[in-house]
Amino acid sequence: MINQQLLDYIKQQLQRGASQEQIKNSLMASGWRESDVNEVFSSVSNVSSHQSQAPIPQQTVASLPSATALLGQAWIIYKQRMGVFLGIMIIPMVIMIGFVVTMGSYGFLFKYLVLAQFAAVGYGLFIALMLLLILVFTVGMLWGQTSLLYAIKDSQEGIGIKESYRRGWHKIVSYWWISILAWFIILGGFLLLIAPGIIFWVWFSLAIYILISEDVKGMDALLKSREYVKGHWGGVFWRLIFMSALYLIIYFIPVIILDFIEIPLAEQISQFIVGLFLAPLFTIYLFLVYSNLKAIKDEFVSAPTRGKRLPYVFIAILGFLVIPAMLFATVFFSLNTARYRARDAKRIADLKQLQVALELYYDESGSYPLTLNELSPRYIAVPVDPKTNNPYDYQRQGETDYKICAQLEDKTEKCFSSQSQ
Repeated sequence: MINQQLLDYIKQQLQRGASQEQIKNSLMASGWRESDVNEVFSSVSNVSSHQSQAPIPQQTVASLPSATALLGQAWIIYKQRMGVFLGIMIIPMVIMIGFVVTMGSYGFLFKYLVLAQFAAVGYGLFIALMLLLILVFTVGMLWGQTSLLYAIKDSQEGIGIKESYRRGWHKIVSYWWISILAWFIILGGFLLLIAPGIIFWVWFSLAIYILISEDVKGMDALLKSREYVKGHWGGVFWRLIFMSALYLIIYFIPVIILDFIEIPLAEQISQFIVGLFLAPLFTIYLFLVYSNLKAIKDEFVSAPTRGKRLPYVFIAILGFLVIPAMLFATVFFSLNTARYRARDAKRIADLKQLQVALELYYDESGSYPLTLNELSPRYIAVPVDPKTNNPYDYQRQGETDYKICAQLEDKTEKCFSSQSQ
């Protein structure tokens, strides 16, 4: 059956110089049935004359469609299967909302469970609930992604939401492992002066699509993605940047609008809307990048040797080590910050105690002491700075005024006088 949108798309691609074979391969890789594509081609009267009058050079055939052309193809597929795609995405979006709401109320849960009569049991139960919540959130998000990929890959079969989730279930662990590997390698690459991280990001951007389409797992999927991208790195990079920029622009439009009309939780609402409606389009777009590169490269067997794997294993280990280093730095910084604040709090408390002692001395003597030592031991055991163990800076300004100061952690001074009660 002829689809007008498909007919318009084919005419548009022919006008841009694409060959019938290239358009057909691209559409079939995107999930269109071969019979439907052939029917539409037969209705285009100028197909054969176009090919005979303007043969396409080989390098044109072996090139990626433009970013806008890929977006157009993705939009056609998205509209045809919108109900299925949105039905798949609504489940992880609901899980995400539940996760955000629950984590937002963790203080109440902690108070109710941990500070209850059985504190030890409550603390263990709280940790168990948090771990269970994180596990459910992680599995739900991964399952939604694998199911969406199957709905795109097998769209020519017309599979629905339930079948997509059934097929996606078996790839959750493999999807997670590939994502972790890629993330660690990219993170390790960014530690090597940033540029390697960008290169790795483009190289491994197709790994999850290779997992779903070709059942290639782990490091093999990453290295096969690199082989597909080889020779087209700049083109893939530009198409990733194009779609990422578009995603961010569309993401922030609802945020700005909702903030302007003072809607609470504007960013969370925007994240839900964009994730629900735009994530499938973004995934289809990247799947088309993969499908076109696969058509250009043809089928090939990727059997990376141990020597090819080892460099990326070392880089992944480097990226992995960043996490405990960052956690250590965060904890160390937090502890230092807490110490700084505690010392500053003690300094201010000391000054206030000294101020009270000085006023008692004045009430009895009619003047302030020449030094703080005159306050001890009758009025106060004179405190000292908690870091330097030096006495605080005290100056008597005449018989009726004084100035007492402490240097805080940020090198500023906090001072009191008889006028600051």
